[in-house]
Amino acid sequence: MSPRQIIFYETDFGDKPVEEFLASLDAAVRAKIVRSLELLRTQQIVPAKFWKKLSGHDLWEVRVEYAGNIYRVLATFAKNNRVILLHAFQKKSQKTPRQDMQIALQRQKRYFQGHGYL
Repeated sequence: MSPRQIIFYETDFGDKPVEEFLASLDAAVRAKIVRSLELLRTQQIVPAKFWKKLSGHDLWEVRVEYAGNIYRVLATFAKNNRVILLHAFQKKSQKTPRQDMQIALQRQKRYFQGHGYL
């Protein structure tokens, strides 16, 4: 099987929110998230510690812990083995905040409207 293609969601204005979030992080945190994304891109089976489907939604999350902080990148699958990175944030509570879920779901909807589902 060929590697997954990792794509940063892009707004109508050309902004890439996940890429911008990653750029704002400390280099060590960013490097750890990038390693997790590389694992996702190249490995057929990714441990749930790093990549997990969210219940109740067609969203997945890249899970990264660094120096006692928790980071999440919400994503969805698209045609041709692509993973679209929709939203990223530093997690402050046990549960994924509803607002962050809404942002990811809205971007997912916009992505599929523009690119199709399959």
